[in-house]
Amino acid sequence: MTLTWHRAARALVCHHCHHRRRPPPTCPACGGPPLAAFGVGTEQIEAALRAVHPLATVERLDRDAAQRPGAQRRILGSWRSGDTDILVGTQMVSKGHDVPGVTLVAVLLADLSLNVPDFRAAERTFQLLVQVAGRAGRGDAPGRVIVQTFRPEHPSVAAAATHDYAGFMARELDRRRALGYPPFARLVNIRLEGRDDASVEQAARELAARLRRQARSFQLADDAVLGPAPPPVERVRGRYRWQILLRAPDVRGLRALARLAAASGAALGRTHVRIAVDVDPYSML
Repeated sequence: MTLTWHRAARALVCHHCHHRRRPPPTCPACGGPPLAAFGVGTEQIEAALRAVHPLATVERLDRDAAQRPGAQRRILGSWRSGDTDILVGTQMVSKGHDVPGVTLVAVLLADLSLNVPDFRAAERTFQLLVQVAGRAGRGDAPGRVIVQTFRPEHPSVAAAATHDYAGFMARELDRRRALGYPPFARLVNIRLEGRDDASVEQAARELAARLRRQARSFQLADDAVLGPAPPPVERVRGRYRWQILLRAPDVRGLRALARLAAASGAALGRTHVRIAVDVDPYSML
């Protein structure tokens, strides 16, 4: 489980299952000295901007702020009216907001989304940078965009900086063609989950082996069945998760394997392991 420190609530919070706990006074592993918070989040950025610009009106729009009744409408209304000088936010600020008075947009740690273990990571990073850049200069005054990144040479970041849609698409399609990812293949994500990690892992390994044997009879390649492996978020709401990825350009064979996996749900249920089959998954998390 990954927990994020929320200073206002003085708690460690899971962004997937909303579990929260107080931070331990010392390191649980080595018993070392008191833990110190580090890193950059919206709360820290907001506090830093208030300190640097004490006369400016600074607002923050993220998931925590938006949960308060009427907060999102109030914050966006103040932003549009010009009462807010600086708005700090997450991705929810980057999409669908037309505010003519915005002349400067800054993207911090723009390469974080490249670290997500998903074949669409480069595409999503490019989309996000282009979308957030589009918030600046929508009125009469010209806009400026500043991107802070540790990987300025990455094709996603470089293409977004020059609005090179065609160049990015061509390079991304070449990469996906070489790796056998959509649109040159179809994907099916099979996720198994349960309370006991060992039982889920064993069920996933047995199912993957059975699918590999069947894949040959469907004339699918040896790499049509990938895994099993834990997903990036291994445990949610106390349930451990493992997944198997089916990948092939042959839709009929892929569907046959997916039906075979789904049919094993009843037998797995007796071992308290649940199975979910996601065709053309949008996210691998």
